[in-house]
Amino acid sequence: MSDFFAKKNIVKQRPTLKYIKTDGANKEQHTHGHPEFIFVVGGSGRFEVNDNQYPIKAGDLIICGKNVSHSEYLFDTPDSEIYHLGFTGTILNGMQEDDIINEPFCIIHTASQFDIIKAYFVALIAEVQSPQISSKVIEEDLMRVLLLSVLRLAVYDMGLMFSQNKAFFEAKDYFDKNYLSITNIEDACKMLGINKFYLTHIFKEQLGMPPIKYLLNKRMEKAKHLLIVTNMSISEISLKCGYADTAYFCRVFKKCENITPLQYRLQSRNNNAPLA
Repeated sequence: MSDFFAKKNIVKQRPTLKYIKTDGANKEQHTHGHPEFIFVVGGSGRFEVNDNQYPIKAGDLIICGKNVSHSEYLFDTPDSEIYHLGFTGTILNGMQEDDIINEPFCIIHTASQFDIIKAYFVALIAEVQSPQISSKVIEEDLMRVLLLSVLRLAVYDMGLMFSQNKAFFEAKDYFDKNYLSITNIEDACKMLGINKFYLTHIFKEQLGMPPIKYLLNKRMEKAKHLLIVTNMSISEISLKCGYADTAYFCRVFKKCENITPLQYRLQSRNNNAPLA
């Protein structure tokens, strides 16, 4: 899509609006037989697709492809607001009907274009909710302008945003699957074919923490789970969580939780936690 806007007649067939909703996030996994724009107007939360969760915040716009199982969740705060826009019948130059992007989904950050994109959504909502003379024509024109604006925003930062999101998703998936066996960040970078400083940047950008902190959190969650639901010894749990040195594991655990693994287990037992 690098020369996408250099082509004439980008939109060969105009989109037809199926719905536009402002009734909150849909927490249940669901699919649509058409593409959807999910626009986070206020607040923050997460977007879940293919059993992976991705943080979202005000200004983020998700382009979700057709037949992609997904859900979204916003934290319960006064400023939380999200728009859903479904459309169909779109044919872009060189693409199949209702194929908007080449990926199942992508998350773009509207940044300085936030107010403009929101204005298009608000205008479209007004036409749908209070139809007047020529509302259908205006609705179609607004849909086309909104579609082109979103695509331009995505294509404008294609080299950075799409590759950055893809790199983050791949790295996070690798960490989620291998966090118990990763010995150091350098080896993980080699496996991912990514620069350590860039990996740190995209993790901080997306999760607010460096990859080593994310790895540590994953291991500590695993350790706490095993301490609560099993009778395994501390040394066994240490090995299960990727630490060959039990003493080092205990020091790391206490630094993270302000309590030793044994104390954590005893407190859990006092709370009648079930054992496996």
